[in-house]
Amino acid sequence: MKAIIQKDLFTRSSEVFSSAAHKHGIQFFQTNVLAEKVMLELHKEGTNCFVIGAEAYSQEFYNSLQEGSAVIRYGVGYNAIPVDICKIRKIKVAYTPGTLTDSVAEYTFVLLLAVARSIPVLHQSMKDGLWKGITGMELKGKTIAIIGFGQIGQAVARIAKYGFGMRVNAFDIIKITGSDLCDQSSDNFEETVKDADIISLHLATLPSTMGFINTERISQMKDGAIFLNTARGELVVEKDLFDALMSGKISAAGLDVFAKEPYHPTPDVDFRKLDNVVLAPHCGSNTSEASNRMAEKVVENILAYYSGNKMIIIPELNIKD
Repeated sequence: MKAIIQKDLFTRSSEVFSSAAHKHGIQFFQTNVLAEKVMLELHKEGTNCFVIGAEAYSQEFYNSLQEGSAVIRYGVGYNAIPVDICKIRKIKVAYTPGTLTDSVAEYTFVLLLAVARSIPVLHQSMKDGLWKGITGMELKGKTIAIIGFGQIGQAVARIAKYGFGMRVNAFDIIKITGSDLCDQSSDNFEETVKDADIISLHLATLPSTMGFINTERISQMKDGAIFLNTARGELVVEKDLFDALMSGKISAAGLDVFAKEPYHPTPDVDFRKLDNVVLAPHCGSNTSEASNRMAEKVVENILAYYSGNKMIIIPELNIKD
């Protein structure tokens, strides 16, 4: 059994992957991120299983894969994978659902608390030798609007409601029923956010959700709300969010994801220049616990691929053997 894997992913979960190599005889070929030429050379030599991260490989790369090859996403989001090409070419696309829920949910509150209590600014002022406090905001009693009520959204709601005593408004296109985590639920965005002090984004990336947060929807938010995004950057029209932060319509933001990653701002939209934004390099799921769970699911998928058993295939692909 052979698998081509991004070196950064192997390093991140080296214990799990090394154990799998010893226990199951999986031979891992480590390559740099987006090293398509090297990966395809190994592919020509007979390795048909690829383990990749969130980066977008080219359409030419996917068109070069042999039919029946497997691409295993180390993670849950697969918006960077051209599903249409994979479907035509009968490429199996697997992923690791349910592995990072707790890490991302907790990280949402890392960003929220950093914003609400100005932690980065205070930290830097102390390093600069200053002793000057900044008045912050309590979370207890505040209303959080959770946009997208899947596994991560529900985990965020649980922490908000039972950990901080917050009021929870939940939005989802699928009707929410029977949840004790919501004080209010709706498929109407404006109704969900109009009285929310914090808006936290947890939507899946679909054609219908690209650019979901835009000027129109921002205008429906409460003046001075805090905005959080630990989902995907493509869900937000960054220029519209930037303008709202500049004007004060949105008082502050915590951003872990961006439309282009690594983050490359344009001269007119550069979140790094704003004092009311906390930025992080897409690491909400990057904990040792979540990494190991993802790696274990990757190994399960590799073993299933080579044994002809059922892999954890993304919902959009129902490829028959």
